[in-house]
Amino acid sequence: MSNKIIPKFPEFADICYELYKEIREALSKEQPEISEHSPGFMFGYRKSLNLSISRLNNNLILKGCYGGENLIVSPIGRNQLPETFFACVKYIKEVLKTGRIGAIPKTIAMKMKGFGFDSFSDRDDFDYIYSVKELTLLSGEKFHAKKNLVNGFIKRYSYEFKPLDSVLIPECLLLHQRWCDLKSCKEDSNSNAEDRMVVELLHNFDNWKLFGGAILINGKVQAFTILEELNANTAVGHVEKANTEYRGIYQAINQFAAEKLLQKYKFVNREQDVGEPGLRKAKLSYNPVSFAEKYYIQIS
Repeated sequence: MSNKIIPKFPEFADICYELYKEIREALSKEQPEISEHSPGFMFGYRKSLNLSISRLNNNLILKGCYGGENLIVSPIGRNQLPETFFACVKYIKEVLKTGRIGAIPKTIAMKMKGFGFDSFSDRDDFDYIYSVKELTLLSGEKFHAKKNLVNGFIKRYSYEFKPLDSVLIPECLLLHQRWCDLKSCKEDSNSNAEDRMVVELLHNFDNWKLFGGAILINGKVQAFTILEELNANTAVGHVEKANTEYRGIYQAINQFAAEKLLQKYKFVNREQDVGEPGLRKAKLSYNPVSFAEKYYIQIS
């Protein structure tokens, strides 16, 4: 058994499976509200964002690089927050020279304002929060088009919905590779980061307490989703991929997951739109009940 532990700030360690238990324990105490404070995010993007981790005032600190800019993610934990933020600002100024503290939940940003920290809203980073009950029932005019697409899919195709497991993982990887080829994701930094994240989660599906489901048509996986518990009331959806040759399949995997996998939760966090217009339109079309608003502090 490994004796590796998260080092004390300002030392950082690469995120690895040996630290999983320590990270999970910290998150279970915090009951986080933002997608960045989930093991799926940390482990999924650890390589793409060059993430490393430290412990400061009994909070966890994530350091990385996003869009060519140094980033420290809002601390995991609520201990001595003013002192923790001051230490992070000092570290960015003296060691990194420039960067930002990002993904700061609104409640924390407002609290830190009283200690002289000016933060700015980051709309592109807001997480979309949906009602599991609404996504299950798709009732009313606002979900009329989605309901029709799901019903059409059910009538049109002979399918199975199965919980995701190790037997289905290889086929999910094949479907994802086809998606990646269509999107030319190796040539786009955002798509490339997402590609690496999906592969990372699929390869470590059992290790990181993820769950999910897949739609099979003619015995082949044509859609899959990967989810994770974020807090006692909320799951977070990290991945949703589908073969769009099958009309309504994205709407179907969304509804099937809500009905068959998410009933113990009240909400599902479906992460941010990163400012991409098409993704924003798609996420808004599912009528979020709220947003997990996030802020950032720019340091230069």
